[in-house]
Amino acid sequence: MKEYTISGRQANLYGLFFLIPVALVYAIPYVLIWRDSGTDFSTGILSCLHQNSELLRWAADAFWVVILAIFIGMLLHELIHGICMSVFAEKGRKSVSFGFNVKALAPYTHCNEPLTPSAYRICLMMPAVLLGDIPVLIGWVSGNILFLFFGILFAWAAAGDFIVLWMSRRIETGLLQDHSDKIGFIHVEE
Repeated sequence: MKEYTISGRQANLYGLFFLIPVALVYAIPYVLIWRDSGTDFSTGILSCLHQNSELLRWAADAFWVVILAIFIGMLLHELIHGICMSVFAEKGRKSVSFGFNVKALAPYTHCNEPLTPSAYRICLMMPAVLLGDIPVLIGWVSGNILFLFFGILFAWAAAGDFIVLWMSRRIETGLLQDHSDKIGFIHVEE
């Protein structure tokens, strides 16, 4: 048995460093696709903002809707973890619990039984795919910058999941037990 964990403080610090690469990976293709033809990249950013000026004005005016969307996205992130864990856990939904960490001001999901490494990784990554990648793809295809922003925000919100995924990258055998108190897991050898 070996523990792979990080503190909440470490996760928050790594998460801050994670924002810029995530934003660049998602925003650069958007700008390249939607900038006015013939503009250089930096001018292209301005043209993308100009093309979406009505949407951005609406978002500023309907700030409470934006806050509500972020709150709902946070809950959906944890619900997606829980649904995936329920699918892979032998006892299904009975093995999954939800809670709120007052110190971190963040909701969390915990699986009470160990999962195979591949199942654990799927559970980690599904919120980033469904709330990050898919909205970004919709933004790339439609040109709607709000989808791009939402996707970047929720890909960034999955920074802790990416860190745990990285910690599990070399584990192919045994089972991974979600840690009950810390961010990470315990590797249980079979």
